Parts: sequence; structure tokens; C-alpha cells
Amino acid sequence: MRRHRVNIYKITRECGVRLRDASEHSPASRRPGDCFCKPTIREIGESHGEAHLRLVLMLLTGDRSNARELYADVLKAVSRLLAKHPELVRRPTLIDEFNALNIHRLRRQAKAMNCDTAMSDVLHVMLTLTFILPDEAAFGEAA
Repeated sequence: MRRHRVNIYKITRECGVRLRDASEHSPASRRPGDCFCKPTIREIGESHGEAHLRLVLMLLTGDRSNARELYADVLKAVSRLLAKHPELVRRPTLIDEFNALNIHRLRRQAKAMNCDTAMSDVLHVMLTLTFILPDEAAFGEAA
């Protein structure tokens, strides 16, 4: 896989995201746009490029409440969703659909599942059900 050169500070600044040191992290003082996972941001940028990283951040910061959810597992899940389904990038309603999502609730639901798998994987599946298979995403409804 080709590694991309990326200036994560420039991209995050453009997206209104403040990169903070992990040592500064306090859930009580977390504000919209605060991100404490520089390694994840760097990994996404180097793996997929600046445009991909910019889109991931823009999708997550379009809604103020979602901008509080810049956790590594969320960033990885959104990045994988876009990488595996590039047709989503051309979807005209993608930004509005992400703004309508409640990422905080989605993370709580993923945690409540208490799966023996990475949280980013669980979130990726939930996002895939939401964006790729919307008719089947109604959990518990009879077919």
C-alpha cells in the first residue's frame, strides 16, 4: 500500500479540528472539534491521502454534537466506510445524512453490545447498515 505524505496539522486546521495531546484528555472538558488521537489522524492520512482525511473530518464536524465524537474508533470506522464504499463520496446527500446521525448514540449502542471485537469494527458495521443497507437497518423489524 502506498503511503501518502500528509500534513495533519494543516488538514485539521482547515476542518476546524484542534489536535490535542492525549495527556490533556479529560472527558469533562472535551469540546466540539477537540481530537486527542493524533496517531489515528496520521494513520488515516498516510493510508488514504489528504482528501480522504479531510472528508472524514468534515463529515464528523458538520454537526456540533457529532464534532464532540472525534474518537479514534469513530474516525477509523468512518474512514473504512468511505474506503470500502467509494460510491458514497458521490452521494449528494452524504453530508446531510451524516449531520442527521447521532454519533454519540451510535457509540453508546456499540459499547452496549459488549462484543469481543474492536469498537471501530462494530461502528463500521453499524455505519454500513445505515448508509449501504438502509432498508435492512431497522433492527428488530419483521421482514
